[in-house]
Amino acid sequence: MGERRGKPAGQSKALPRGIMLWPLPTDNLPMSEDDLEQAKASFLQGLQASDAGDWQSAERHFEQALARAPGRISVMQNLGITRVRLGRHAEAQPLLHDVLAAESGRAEVWQALAQTQLELHQFKAAAASYERCLALGMDSATLRAQYAQCLARQGRVAEATHAYQEALQRDAGLTGALIELGSLHREAGQLEQAASCFRRALDSGADPDVVGYFLAAVTHKEGVTAPPPQYVRDLFDQYAPGFDAHLVGQLGYQGHQLLVDRLPPEAGARFSRALDLGCGTGLCGAHVRPRVDQLVGVDLAPAMIEQARQRALYDALHVGDIHEFLVTAQEPYDLVLAADVFIYVGALEPVFGLLSQRMRPGSWLAFTVESAAPGQTVQLLPSLRYAHSAAYLRDLADRHGFEMVAVCDDAIRFDQRQAVSGQFVYLRRR
Repeated sequence: MGERRGKPAGQSKALPRGIMLWPLPTDNLPMSEDDLEQAKASFLQGLQASDAGDWQSAERHFEQALARAPGRISVMQNLGITRVRLGRHAEAQPLLHDVLAAESGRAEVWQALAQTQLELHQFKAAAASYERCLALGMDSATLRAQYAQCLARQGRVAEATHAYQEALQRDAGLTGALIELGSLHREAGQLEQAASCFRRALDSGADPDVVGYFLAAVTHKEGVTAPPPQYVRDLFDQYAPGFDAHLVGQLGYQGHQLLVDRLPPEAGARFSRALDLGCGTGLCGAHVRPRVDQLVGVDLAPAMIEQARQRALYDALHVGDIHEFLVTAQEPYDLVLAADVFIYVGALEPVFGLLSQRMRPGSWLAFTVESAAPGQTVQLLPSLRYAHSAAYLRDLADRHGFEMVAVCDDAIRFDQRQAVSGQFVYLRRR
C-alpha cells in the first residue's frame, strides 16, 4: 500500500470573519421596510455572536436575516463563512458560490471557498480558488501552505514543493508546511532534505512522537519500537472509504488472498476459530470465511472496522491495538492471520509472546512481512513501514514455541508501481 499523508499538523486555518457592512450597494433587493429592519437586526446579532466566537448563535441569526432578506450578499457571505467555521462545508459551499457569482472580486470569500473545497477533498477546485486569492492580493504563509497541500494531493509535486518553500519564506516555523515538505522529500527519496524539514518541525514544536518517527525513518535510526498508534489510526481512518478500490483496484494488491490460498495442506481445510489481526476492511476475512466456523477481527482504526462490519463476514469485530486485544482475549484460536500488519508494528517480540498464549498446539499463524536489508533484523524504512529479516523471524518462532513450516518469497504489494519484496510466512504452534 502506498503511504498517504493526512492533514498537516500545526497548520492554522485562518478564515475571514465576514463583511461587517449593512446595507451594501449591490443589496438593493425588493422587500418591505419591516422585513428590512428585522433582517438588519438579526444580521447585527449574528455579527455580535461572531465577534464572541459563538458560531452556532451566529448561524441562527444569519439564517433569520437571510429568510427576511433572501439573496442579500452580505448575509450569504457571513452565513457561508460561519458554516465553514462550524465545519459544515457542504452546506457552506453553495452560499459561497452564490456570493462569488454576484461579486467575483471578494478575496475573503474565495479563501473560505478554497478552505471548504480542501476539506471536501476537491483539490483541483481548491487550488484554483487559492490562486484567485493570490491574484486578488490575499497572501500569507498559511494560505500558501494550504495551496501547496492541494497541489500535492493532485500529484503536482514540483509545484507543491515550490509553494511550501514560499510559505516557509513567509514563516520559517510553520510546522505543518515543514512536515508536508519533508514528506514530499521523503517520498522522492531525498532523505537528507526530508530530515532537515523534520528536524526544523521538531524545533518548531511538532509532535515529537509522530515527527520523531518520520525523522527516524529517513535517518535509519535504530532502536525505534513502533509507530505512534494515533498516527496509524488517523492514517487508516482517512484511507478507509477508498481503501479497497485503491489497494486492490489501482495497486493490484493480492496479498490478502494469497496469504489464505498458500496455507500449507497440512493446515487442513477448515478451522474452528480464526483471528484476523489488523483486519482492515475485511479483505482477508472474505477469503478465509468459507473455511472458518467463527471469525474474529480486530483493527486500530474505527473507520476500517465500520467498513468490515458492512461486509457481514465476522462473528465479532473489535476496535483497538492488537497487543491490548490479545491481552484480554479469552478463547484460543487455531488460525491467526496478519496480512500486511506487522509492517506497521516494528519489533514483534510482544505480539509473538501474546499469540503463544492464545493459540492451541497445532494451530497456525500466517502473516506477511517486507524483507529487511542484509545485516538488518527490524528495519524502519523511509516508506514509514518496517521490514524484518528471515533470521529474526526464525528466532522469534523458535523462542515462542512455533515451528516454521513454510516461507514463500514474493512481492507482497506494489508501491509507486514497484514490486515490494517480502515473505508469506506460515508457522505452526508446537
